[in-house]
Amino acid sequence: MAIIDFSAYVGLWPYWKTKYTTQADLIGLLDREGIDQAVVAATRSIFFEPLQGNEDVVQFSREAHGRIHAFAVINPTDERNACDILKKAHDSGMRGFRLLPQQHRYHLDDDPCLNEVLALGQDLGMILVVPIRMILHWGLPQLDVREINTVAQNFPKLKIILSGVNYGEFRDALAVMRRHQNVGFETSCMQMVDGIEILVNKIGAERVYMGTGLPLMYPLPGIYKIQKAQITDRERDLIMGGNAARMLAGV
Repeated sequence: MAIIDFSAYVGLWPYWKTKYTTQADLIGLLDREGIDQAVVAATRSIFFEPLQGNEDVVQFSREAHGRIHAFAVINPTDERNACDILKKAHDSGMRGFRLLPQQHRYHLDDDPCLNEVLALGQDLGMILVVPIRMILHWGLPQLDVREINTVAQNFPKLKIILSGVNYGEFRDALAVMRRHQNVGFETSCMQMVDGIEILVNKIGAERVYMGTGLPLMYPLPGIYKIQKAQITDRERDLIMGGNAARMLAGV
């Protein structure tokens, strides 16, 4: 079974200097930690140039021989271009896209420019990843996880992955996932000792995805929290890569 990291980035980081910024750096980290594949978004798409950043990570995926799954970053406040950028991402082979309302200054539950993007993503069968925070750092902007309810309710066929959730918003995240079967959970920022066990018991291992936050977070906690959890081997395999492989294959 392939180990698949559902939360990784490539590119420059504007908040502080980082050691690993290039595509080669990320591949080296995946090799070092024994991670077979990763879902990757370009920081260039988030902070600088969405279209060029998306194109960069698509090219990266093509050169990585199946190890990199490129996900787009879409900013719906760019009303003129957002849907065109999403369609282009899909046509280039991207299976999903990220929305970062806290970075781009809009709300998931009250923004008229968003619905057209979400409707297109649903029609194209794409995966939506919504990071509550980009990485585990208290100084970064944070999204209210309850805003996901509106998206999940209005677009029930859209596959949504909550990312960046920690203990402070864990109960709200569980409530969202109990209410909406189309919402899953990526684990990179969760620090709760028994968090994996609670997720498996409350929503099922089939909706949980291992993530590390590479290269902006240390990867081993993301891996060990799954490997050491008190769950069955089948559940562990699903979280470590089985669920991601199924989702990325469109099953």
